[in-house]
Amino acid sequence: MFKNLISILLIISILLPQKTYEFTEEEVQSLYGSIQELEFADSTNQIIIENLNSQIYMYIQTIKNDSLMFEQYEYKLELKDELIKEIKPKWYEHKYLWFANGIITILLSSLVVSNVHK
Repeated sequence: MFKNLISILLIISILLPQKTYEFTEEEVQSLYGSIQELEFADSTNQIIIENLNSQIYMYIQTIKNDSLMFEQYEYKLELKDELIKEIKPKWYEHKYLWFANGIITILLSSLVVSNVHK
């Protein structure tokens, strides 16, 4: 049923004359000028799109470089932390402890020497 209806509509549309419109010279020139403007705008837009795509690519590369630099800085910080742990003086390397140890050594040695001569 639906196919028959479509077939009938197609036959009627082919048989009935369709209205044609003839353009004047001014209308043709106006349409031609509009088409030229649109083609120029399209080519300009294509150039702009290419430039923007190249900028996007450059930004992506910059982001990759920045992330690599960030990873290197993190690695440097880890190395510095390890170096600080190695260089940091231990409890027995404290200068006041050595000073006190020197005083005690002198006092004990003088005490021993004084006791030996008596």
